[in-house]
Amino acid sequence: MDAQLALKVLLVEDDPMVLEIHDTIVSGVPGFTVVGHARDGRTALEMIPKLKPDIIILDVYMPGRDGMDVFKEIRSLDTPVDVIMVTAAEDSSTVVTSRRLGAFDYIIKPFRFERLRASLESYRDAHYSRSRGRFCQDDIDRAWHMRKSQPAEEAELPKGIQSPTLDTLSEYLRQRAADELSTEQIASELGISRMTVSRYLEFLVDSGSVTARLDYSTGGRPRSLYRWTGV
Repeated sequence: MDAQLALKVLLVEDDPMVLEIHDTIVSGVPGFTVVGHARDGRTALEMIPKLKPDIIILDVYMPGRDGMDVFKEIRSLDTPVDVIMVTAAEDSSTVVTSRRLGAFDYIIKPFRFERLRASLESYRDAHYSRSRGRFCQDDIDRAWHMRKSQPAEEAELPKGIQSPTLDTLSEYLRQRAADELSTEQIASELGISRMTVSRYLEFLVDSGSVTARLDYSTGGRPRSLYRWTGV
């Protein structure tokens, strides 16, 4: 799709690693282009009139003005922009308020990457139906009630392996595919225990997505280094 016709997305998230993951996901969905990153609510509100995004992917928990404050101000100013909430906030008050403010979707972290992709695809379809100037009932059902469901797992994951953690680790390794990484490095950067990282790395090695080799250059006990080779 022509970049000039692509839907413009503003990412609002205070965690830089999560921000990059969101950027990777959005950039991989045809019909979208990321036009900006904001790591706090004040910056987001300053960027919106300048960038004129079609949709904002918005976190709740941020320093200064949080995501709900940003969302309420957007609506009070009648700014023509849509919002997908992607946040760890799972309390009923935040979810219900987001719905009442007109959030297109609400996705709770951690989430499967396909869940966000499906939401963006649904939004894209609804947007282009809207651009025609009128809706049929099927368009409304898809946009409001019957959005694309999360794809089924291609294969059942073994006990102890959860999709959200597997997706997070896989995306991190994919972005660092040029590097060989130790369990300690990965655990530290992702904030996951070394034991958990080791379990998931074993699964990824067995599945062929990651290679492992022993590094004897430490002068002591050799350590395993891992590199992403999958897709």
